[in-house]
Amino acid sequence: MGKRLPLIGLKREQRILEEALHRRQSLLLLGRAGSGKTALLGWARQVPARCETLVYVPRFDTPHGLLLTIARELIQRGHAAFQRRASAEPEWERWLERQTSSHLKGLLWQAFEQEPATIFLDHLNSPGHTVYRFLQRLHYTPGMVLVGAARDQRHLGELRRLFWDPRQILRVQPLSEREAVRLFEAAAEYFDLNGLELEDFRQKVLDCAGGNPGEIVEMCRLASDTRYRLGRHIQFSLIRIELKMAQLE
Repeated sequence: MGKRLPLIGLKREQRILEEALHRRQSLLLLGRAGSGKTALLGWARQVPARCETLVYVPRFDTPHGLLLTIARELIQRGHAAFQRRASAEPEWERWLERQTSSHLKGLLWQAFEQEPATIFLDHLNSPGHTVYRFLQRLHYTPGMVLVGAARDQRHLGELRRLFWDPRQILRVQPLSEREAVRLFEAAAEYFDLNGLELEDFRQKVLDCAGGNPGEIVEMCRLASDTRYRLGRHIQFSLIRIELKMAQLE
């Protein structure tokens, strides 16, 4: 399993996201868990001819955690304007840990004003006013692009005040039936399931997922675990329970 699963479907979403990045326009991806938001952000970071610094924030729990993640990304990716303000390696990590939130915010604002970048904010989970105020300034900094991803409007928290324009919101749609079948076949090969009884399992997975790519992949991943099999038969009921329990966490 050296290679990754291909990004199947989501062509409309890829086109809209690519156009927003090309035009230097911020964008919000909305879609339920497993709908493909993280995969889209990963695809966007691999688009050729992206020469500016790309900052990926997988998730953050506190405003200070967000600042630290962005600062680390800038140092590791060679963002010249921020590096001029940071301690030289190998001391930069200890230097970073000593910085207050107010000092880091100032350094980041100044650095992005000199050298704009694109920031991908994945798994947004109801950020508050402090995060909003920090990102608000970046949102209006010429050349800066913010791309957020959340399950729904509720998970946006205070960032609803940034992403209020419907033209800035991309709702990730389920895969078509044909795309879902293609993804299942790719996942079955990726997780080495083709020696198992797949006919009944395939249909149950497709019916249960309803076009959700993350659920299709996760059910195939679980099927590769011998705990969910009896010989060549895959115990779908156990996999479905495991999937539902994971969604409650």
